[in-house]
Parts: sequence; C-alpha cells; structure tokens
Amino acid sequence: MSGISGLVNNALTGLQAAQSALQVVGDNIANVNTPGYSQQSALQSTAIPTAIGGLYYGNGTQIDSVQRSYSSFLQGQVWTASASASGQASLSSSLQNILGMLNNGGVSSQVSQFFSGVAQVAANPDDIPARQSMLSNAQTLSQTFQSLGQQLASVGSGVNQQITQSVDQINSISKQIAQLNVQISAAQGNPNGSPNDLLDQRDHLITELNGQVGVQVLKQQNSQLSVFLSNGQVLVAGGQSFALQTQSSPYNQQTLDVGYANNGADISKSLTGGTLGGLLQFRSQSLNPAENGLGLLADGIASALNAQQAQGLNLNGSSGSALFSTGAVQVFANTHNSSGAASVLGTITNVGNLSGNDYILTKSSGSVWTLQDRSTGATVASTSGSVSSGASTTSLNFSGVGFQLQVSGTAAAGDSFLVEPTRQGAVGMQTVLTDPAGIAAASPFVSSPGVLVSGSLQNNNLGNMTLSAGQYVSGAAGVAVSPSDISSFPTNLQITMTSGASQGGSATFQITSGSGTTASVITTGTVSLGGSGTLIDIPYPNPPGGYWQVNLSGTLAASGDAFTLSPGGAGSNGNAQAMAALATSKVLNNGTATFNDNAAQLLTQVTNQAAQAQNNAQAQLTVLQSAQASQQAVSGVNLDQEAASLIQYQQAYQAAAKAISVGSTLFQSLIQAL
Repeated sequence: MSGISGLVNNALTGLQAAQSALQVVGDNIANVNTPGYSQQSALQSTAIPTAIGGLYYGNGTQIDSVQRSYSSFLQGQVWTASASASGQASLSSSLQNILGMLNNGGVSSQVSQFFSGVAQVAANPDDIPARQSMLSNAQTLSQTFQSLGQQLASVGSGVNQQITQSVDQINSISKQIAQLNVQISAAQGNPNGSPNDLLDQRDHLITELNGQVGVQVLKQQNSQLSVFLSNGQVLVAGGQSFALQTQSSPYNQQTLDVGYANNGADISKSLTGGTLGGLLQFRSQSLNPAENGLGLLADGIASALNAQQAQGLNLNGSSGSALFSTGAVQVFANTHNSSGAASVLGTITNVGNLSGNDYILTKSSGSVWTLQDRSTGATVASTSGSVSSGASTTSLNFSGVGFQLQVSGTAAAGDSFLVEPTRQGAVGMQTVLTDPAGIAAASPFVSSPGVLVSGSLQNNNLGNMTLSAGQYVSGAAGVAVSPSDISSFPTNLQITMTSGASQGGSATFQITSGSGTTASVITTGTVSLGGSGTLIDIPYPNPPGGYWQVNLSGTLAASGDAFTLSPGGAGSNGNAQAMAALATSKVLNNGTATFNDNAAQLLTQVTNQAAQAQNNAQAQLTVLQSAQASQQAVSGVNLDQEAASLIQYQQAYQAAAKAISVGSTLFQSLIQAL
C-alpha cells in the first residue's frame, strides 16, 4: 500500500499499537499493589512490507503479544523461602508463648519457698504455725504446678485448632490451583497470547500454599503445574486436587494428626515448612517435652516428700500419710489393636529413673513385651509378663525407666500402647494433707543410752559403746528384727549387752521389746569392738517398707550396758530434717539432679529453643525478603518506569494521530483538485 492511503494506514497501525501499549501500562499502574502481579509489556514488531515498483513500502507496526516479566528461578526461590520463613515464625511464636508461661510461673521460687517452710518445721517441729505455713506453701506449690500444667494443655488444644485451620486453607488453595490449571491449559490454546493474569494468580497461590506447608512444584504439559508435599504426596495434579484431613491420633484421641484424605495415611511426621510444619514441630519437639518435664518435676517432688513422710511420725505418733498426689501415668491403646485387646494401667515405681520421655509398648511374640522411645524409636527395654497366682493381670516391670505396667485381658502380637509416664503429673498435682499435725517431722525412733524405768531413762553404762541416731534404708544389711516380733510401730525397744569385751574382742547383745515382766527377747547379735560396728535393722510395716537402721559400735563394752530406742516425740525433728535435705538431694535423672536443677534445666531448654527459633525466624525472614526483592526487581511494577512509558506512548499516539490528520488533509486537497 502506498501513497496517501499508505500514510493513513501506517499511522493508524501506530495509533493502535500506542493505544494497546498504553492499555498495558495502565494495567501495570492499576495493579502496582496487587499481590503476585507481574509487570507486563507489549511486544511490538514491524508489519510485513509491500513491494511496489521494485520498492518495498512499510505497512506500519503490530503488537505481537503482551509478555509478563518473569523468572521461574527467582519465583522458586520465593516459594522455598516462604515455606521456611513461615515455619520458623510459627515455631518461634509458639515457643515464646510457653516460655512466657514458664517464666511467669516461678516454679523454682515456689520450690525454694516450700523447702524453706520445711526447714522451719525442722527447726520447730512441735510449732503449729510453722506446720501450717509449710502446708500453705505446699498448697501454693501444687497450685503452681497445676496451673502451669493446665496452661500447657490449653496450648495443645490451641495447636489442634491451628492445625485444623491450616489444613482447611491448604485444601482451599490446592483446589484453586487445580481450577487455575484447567483455565490456563484452555487459554494456552489461544495462539494470540498467554494468560498472564491467570499465571500470576497461580504463582501467588503457590506462595500462599508454601506459607502453610512446604511444597515442591513440577511443570507439566499445557503449562499445568503439579504440586507435591515434602514427602512426595501429591496435592495437585493437573485439574485435580487431593485433600488433607485432620484426624485423631491412633493413640490419644485428644491429639490431632494430619492425614491424606483419600486413604487416611498419617503424614504428620513427614510435613515440613510453613505454618503447619512449624506447629507440628513445636508440638513434638517443644510442647510435649515441656509438659513431660514439668510433670516429671511434680512427680519427683511428690514421690520424694511422700516417701519421707511415710518414714516419720506425726504429732499423733502415727506414721505420716501422703503430702501430695499427682496425675496418673497415661496409657492409650492403639485404635488398630486387635478386637477385645487388653487394657494397661501404669504406676511410677522409681521417680529417679524417669526420663520425661514417652514410650510405645508393643506385644511381641509369646509373652515378650518391648518398650520403645517414641521420639527416637529405639528399644529401651523388653520384658516377659509375669502373672501372679490367682491374678487376672500381667505385671510388666520397667523399673529401669521408672514405672511398671499392669496388663488386663488378652493382647495379640503387634498390639501397641502409648505410655506417657509424666504428662499428667503437674496437671493432677494436689496437696492432700490438710492437718498440720499430720506432718511427720519426728523420726520413728530416738536412740538414747540407758534403760527406761517408770518412763524415765537411767544411764548406768560403764563402757563407751554408742548407738547411732539412725536412718531409713530400703534393704536390711545387719541384724534384722522380724516384723512379727513388733506388736506396734514404733514401739520401745531395748538393746542390752549380754557380755563384755574390749577393743579387738567381740561382745554379744540382745534386743527386747516391752518392759519389766512383759519384756521379751526378740533377737540377738554380736558386735566386734574397735571395728565399724553392727547394723541393726527394724522393719517398717507400712509403705514404702524398708528399715530404720542404727549402728552399735565402740571399743569397750560391759555386760548390762543398755540402749533404748523410743518413738520420736513431738520435739523430734529427724524426719523433718530429712525432708529439708531433699531440697539439695540429687533425686532426679538417675541421681544427677536436684529439684531446682530440673526446674532450671526445663526453663533453659525452652529458653534455648525459643532463642534459636527466633534467630532462625529472623534469618529466614531476611532470606525471604532478599528473594522477594530479587523477584520484584524482575517482575515488580516500577512506577517511574511506567510514567516514562506513559509519556513515550502518549507521544507516539499523538504523532500517529497527527500523521492521520495530515493524510486526511492531503486527501481533501486531492479531492478538491479533481
């Protein structure tokens, strides 16, 4: 085309191209704040020229396509960084929450305050106000543990809710991505361009999806994308999405796991990244250990104090009863166990051997049961069940890890149970002793030289023999008094030398119960003079069993020398001193940690986890911001650039319009001339 018509036509194509380019610029400006939007550009080229008279005349210009500024590599970096940053942010926020609870709870200070009250009773064993103060401190201590345990349990309920919300968002986003796959695939059939806005929407949805859980993306035919979880499970394949679901744990119905909706397979342990991955990591690596650690401390204090209470006498002269109670050992049967499977009950037997871990108990072949650490999967113990004569339960002794189990009913091979020895320890902690007189401050026996005459001690000993104050021991190691020989516990006992001797020799003695004509010999023994002495063990008839042990020693004994073991009275403080000493005794963690050591260890563990998560969250946020900046440098809308483009295309439009006007004038002139 040539002449005036060629001028007008070429100018018209330029005007149309400028108009299209201005429309693209306007779209960029309108979407400058639209999340996920990529800058678009109109790609322009020269139209095919026309040969006339041996010369080629141009036919103007044309818009070939509208192209978005995009880098798949940079977009992939944003997706990966989004998953990591969101996961660490979720973990950090949750850890800061429980760290605040533990800091505000003041467990260590309450433990110290309680033992300060015990020390006051040891200093004034018959003082009722001191005893009342000790019980008040005990009540405060148990309430502190109970409150913290309940707060941690409520965090667990909150985690369940957040997991449900996250799974719902994942399913919604996956469905939208699948729908966009279908739309994009259909639009790609159009030879005139690419559905840029749909591609941007899909990329943005994948960014949001990575904010919920880490995923991998694979490009398929027709520009469709397949989306996979970190464990390889598919979420989106073409136009089809595969939903996740929340489902109760096969052991504890109060705990929600994440499963694959089409087959119910539990995939919780394999999910990483995003809010969901952070929540699951927080629950398994931080929340559950914190609950177990707090429960272990509560169980340790209760067990040690109750055992010491049982070793002493209260103001009424009776053996002490329990001071605290704690939550029971939790055992959950697997929902996939055989029909009519056994039920299991647990009891803590040695708090010093408890680790604060959870275990999986599995019935192997025959009568063998194995115990595995739930976190590591390592087998920590195995035992054969023993059935007592006439009993309907099987006893499983796992004293090496601090508890025993009673199995009722019949279990099939492969049946399994979740054992949580300390999870409920803090939640269920209560002070059950309410009477100040019930504090067993007195030792069961007081050792004194001489014999009781009409209720008074008379010491006519001629030798230098001594009888120690005594201590509680779990097993007999010397001359043991038979329980059947003691009419009541405690009761007056007399140790009388029946022969004399000096250093290097040995002397005999007898132990009698009662006084006067009713005194009866219950046992006899021999002591080597100048040596370490002879231990005498008097059995406890009540739990926790064991013996009150005294040591008879010296270098000179005279026949008739005697010692009296009398029940501790109101002024006796031996057992209260033993209670106070528990504050600094290494009771927990196989005899390596005191109560305050354990409290500090729990707080330090959570503090370190929180600090590390916070640092990681900040680092991952920096990585995400860097990835976003790099991606936006390529795909983001630059308003300065768009303003320049506006002027450029405006001038082109105006110039084209002027050329059309000139052509129109020339045509009018030609018409007039004709």
